Amino acid sequence: AKAMAHLEGIGIIVYLKLPYEDIEERLGDLVSRGVAFKEGQTLRGLYEERIPLYEQYAEITVDCHGKAIRDIVAEIAGRIQNL
Repeated sequence: AKAMAHLEGIGIIVYLKLPYEDIEERLGDLVSRGVAFKEGQTLRGLYEERIPLYEQYAEITVDCHGKAIRDIVAEIAGRIQNL
């Protein structure tokens, strides 16, 4: 929560919403990606810990399931212009 509050103070928080299964597939090798875990924490645990924070602090939420990256970027750009 402290990190999210800091981010809120310095910019626009955009939550790229995806189901857990999509995230698991996209991330691949978590070690090489540099995903930071608490000792003993799983990706599912990290996901479940962070989702409420993203939902609480995000100024923009984009449902990314099944969307191409260019469509996601266009949606974010359009929504930022409307803030």
